[in-house]
Amino acid sequence: MAGPTGTEFVNPTSGGVEPGNDDLGGVAILDAAMRLLADGGLTAFTTDRLAAEARVSKSSIYRRWPDKKAIFLALMRQWASRAEVEDQGGLVPELDQWFADRQRVYNESGFRQVAASLVELSAHDPEIGEALSRYRRSTWNTLREILNRAVERDEIADGLDVDHLEQFLLGPIYYRSVLEGLEVDDAAVAAFRNLSLTALGVEVPS
Repeated sequence: MAGPTGTEFVNPTSGGVEPGNDDLGGVAILDAAMRLLADGGLTAFTTDRLAAEARVSKSSIYRRWPDKKAIFLALMRQWASRAEVEDQGGLVPELDQWFADRQRVYNESGFRQVAASLVELSAHDPEIGEALSRYRRSTWNTLREILNRAVERDEIADGLDVDHLEQFLLGPIYYRSVLEGLEVDDAAVAAFRNLSLTALGVEVPS
């Protein structure tokens, strides 16, 4: 099966493993894969280049992942890190912590290029698209928990469409980072946070 240029997949039902912290070779390979996507996108991504970048043999790669599709799936698990926000007793501090976490992730070097490459890949391959959607949704669970706690505290109205609220809150910073290629700076975070609170009917702290 063929994807975009430079992405030939040998087995559409491939598995692969996700390296643990003790598998330093596997971690190094995924880090190298991230760098390749960040530097050159999908067209630069070949197994030969990955082996050279990671300074490992091709057999070392194939022992962990049978093909490039399996590598991309492993990258999604690494890329789609979930924000961790504990109950702070109020919507505002929890949103502040969530925005700070997303700001850190989205401003990481290469995030835009890797995210764009995976989105491009998912448009050509249904399995990758389904996996990307699944992992993306898993990262939203924290935001859903924040919103549900706010409903329980009567900070925001019950009956709101949480699915659309998640997209409403996440969309602007993702658009700024991935589509516009702009830094998610403190001013942007403050503006998005204040607009979100206003839309939710919550008083913006002075």
